[in-house]
Formats: sequence, C-alpha cells, structure tokens
Amino acid sequence: MTTRAKQLLSAGMLMTLMLASCSAPNAGKPAPSTPTTSVNSSSAPTAPAQPTAPSQSSASSSHLDTMPTQSQQPSPREQAEALASELSVSEQASSLVMAGVPATGASAAEISALKKQGISNVFLRGRSQLSVKQTSAKVQQITQSLEANVPADLPVWVATDQEGGFVRVLQGPGFTELPTALTQGGWSPSKLKRELGAVGKQLVEAGINVNLAPVADVVPAELGTGNAPIGYFGREYAHDATAVAKTMATVNEALHSQGVQPVVKHFPGLGRVAKNTDTNSGVADTKIDANSSDLQPFERAIEQDKSWVMVSNARYAKLDAKNDAPFSSKIITGLLREQMGYEGIVISDDLCEAKQVSYLQVGERAVKFVAAGGTLPLCVESAPAITMAKALAAEAKADGKFAAKVKEAAVKILEEKLSAR
Repeated sequence: MTTRAKQLLSAGMLMTLMLASCSAPNAGKPAPSTPTTSVNSSSAPTAPAQPTAPSQSSASSSHLDTMPTQSQQPSPREQAEALASELSVSEQASSLVMAGVPATGASAAEISALKKQGISNVFLRGRSQLSVKQTSAKVQQITQSLEANVPADLPVWVATDQEGGFVRVLQGPGFTELPTALTQGGWSPSKLKRELGAVGKQLVEAGINVNLAPVADVVPAELGTGNAPIGYFGREYAHDATAVAKTMATVNEALHSQGVQPVVKHFPGLGRVAKNTDTNSGVADTKIDANSSDLQPFERAIEQDKSWVMVSNARYAKLDAKNDAPFSSKIITGLLREQMGYEGIVISDDLCEAKQVSYLQVGERAVKFVAAGGTLPLCVESAPAITMAKALAAEAKADGKFAAKVKEAAVKILEEKLSAR
C-alpha cells in the first residue's frame, strides 16, 4: 500500500469512527470521556483539538441532529485502537522502537533504513555543537522522511538527553549551558521553572519533542560521588526524596508547558548502586523495595501526570532477584503499573550498548522488555534498533499473547501521539 493510500485510509477510519459514534442507536448516551494520558508519555502535552460540525443555516434540524458533537467524538484511545487495527504486526512492532542517530545528523543510509523498517521514533545521541537552527534542519531531514511511517499525520518522536551538566547532548549556539542537576536543585522554584522553560522552548525550536529528563533518582549524601551513574556526575537534584520530588515536578512542569515531553528516570531508582550499568554487568541494588522512599519522586510524577517513566537497567534484589528491571514484570507491571497506578509510556534505558544487559541478544532484549510491560524500547544505534523491530514482529507472529502486548503498546503510543496533536 502506498504512503498516500495509508494516509487516506487512516483519515477515513477516523471519520468513520466519528460518524458511527453519532449515528448509533444509543447515540443519546454520552460518549466515553477522553482519558487523561500520563504525560505522556510522551508526546506534546496539549490535548487534541476537538472538531465541531460546520454551521449550515439552510440545513434541516433533522440533518443537524445527526452531526457529531464534542461529547460524541471518539476518545484518543478509541481512535488509537482504530488506527492500530489498520497496521500489520510488523508495522505495530516497528512503531514501538526508538532508534538512536547522531545529534549532528543522520546519514541518508540510516534514514532510508529506518524508513524502510517503519520506525518513527528517534533519539539524538552523542554531543553536538550545532546551533538551534542547524539542529532543526538536521531533525527535519529525519522527520520529513519518517513521518510516512506514522498514520493520520501524527508526529515522529524526536528525543534527546538535555539534563544539564555533563549530560547535555546539544551544546551549540542557542542552547542554554545548563549546569548540573545538583546545582539546579539549589535554585528557587521560579528560577528553575524559568530556566527549564527556556530549555524546553529551545528544544521545540530545534524540532525535539521528548527530553529524557529529569532524573528522579535519590543518591544518599553518604554515598554521593560513590554512586557512579548519578552522583559522580551531579545528576541528582538533592539527597533526600522529598526535595528530589519537588524539584523534579517543577522541571516536568517547565518542559511540559513548552510542548516537550519529560521523562522521569531511572525507575525504581538508580541512586544506591556503586557501578554504572552502561559500563558494568551485574549491577544490583539491595536496598530499594516496594515501600522505599526512593519511589517518592516517581509517585509524585505519576500524580502530576505530565511525564513518561524510564526504567533502570539495574537488578533489584528486593523486587525481583531473578531479572534485571527492564525484563521484570514484577517491577514494570506489578510495581509501576498495578501498585503505583501508572498508565503511560514506559521507555527503557539504552538496551543496545549497556553492558548490564549484554548477556542477551539485542532482539531478545526488546522482546523481554515489551513482555514485561514496557512500551518503548530504546536503542542508541540505528542498526540494532532495526534488529529489535524485526525480533518484536517475529515473536508477535509466533505468539498470540505477545502479539496482544505489542498491539497494546502500539495503541498506547498512538493514543499519546493523538493527544499531542
């Protein structure tokens, strides 16, 4: 099917769904209300505009009675389900993957390969000295190609890491030279909101709609820089859960207000380990349990309903001693979704280059993540990201239960993108 045909089919499906909602026999009953999406995940925070019937003074009252009204419009969830049903299993699988490309620009070969696979989410990796305007041009080269992979003119997700301090991908002219999170944590709420709002505005101008920040990890003061992934780089906002939660919520609000999707990380907390999962295997937390104060910042984020959640790659002895967090249904489904009530997008930390998860084949990492309840497997390289998409599709075709998980994740992503439109 051509790209144009797919777009027309998507638009037709949505129109059919809207018309059906107002002509059904029980149309007198109010339609389901639009569910609140969790930050979403994702996508830009603004709610979708609700179409209204055009005014026609010459139309008969009986005709007007059949026109759709706001209360009768299908919810983003219903629209997402309709769109997902149009996609093949392979297309659903590819829609889940976020593939890394250089922040200085993806090659034509990379873009072509991602387009061919059907991937529509990218992560700008590395470090770039390009200006905001130059970055925007590079991003447009990617999105203009990959938007054909998203139905109904929905957005391509473009993410990056713009925390501040040592973790700041975009460093060229026009991008704020943001200090470490530990420094930001000492700012007044008004200054924090102003500075992070400016960062959000810059990201939007550069074509970026997802920021893999803020960090919600709590590093105890006595551990400090002995915590390799967070404390060593000053990535924590404070050393106690209450202060971290407060600052994190302000950052979420500031980014979200500019149209950037925040992502809180690294659930259920990466502040008590000694080693870095990027460069070490066997990294395990022996402190955090289901009632730990380290969960408080994540609880605040869920209550605030403005951010997605990124899962840590570490293992948590008191939560699931047998599985690393991204492969643990006890942690993702049991703790995060069922106990804490989070319904939004769950994104992984990098599953391709992290040494912690290198004992599994790349494709198996994505399969196990989605099977555990994850939504969006992240891979910082484009070639293995394509391998992930193919592995997800193959497993879905072989296993009906897994196929249902893939479709549900695809629906969740489409719902998030619809809510951002």
